[in-house]
Amino acid sequence: MSLEVLAVYFLLLILIALGGKFILSPLQLLLKIALRGGAGLIFLVVFNLLFRFTGYDLPLNVYTALYCGYLGLPGIISLCFLKTWL
Repeated sequence: MSLEVLAVYFLLLILIALGGKFILSPLQLLLKIALRGGAGLIFLVVFNLLFRFTGYDLPLNVYTALYCGYLGLPGIISLCFLKTWL
């Protein structure tokens, strides 16, 4: 084999390796968003169960779940402030 053919094979292998990385990265991003949204939903459900007797509840929807999943406890606190003063 000549040096040019080996160089082409090497470049093709590099392109395949990089292409596989770019194909999987959006799926990993979607998985991360889904996991954080699920964690936020669990946070909101636990919060609503704890404060059910006081009549103070936070809405359960996609936006609040993602917000609380991304920020965690500060997200729940900020939603409480928003509900109280807005």
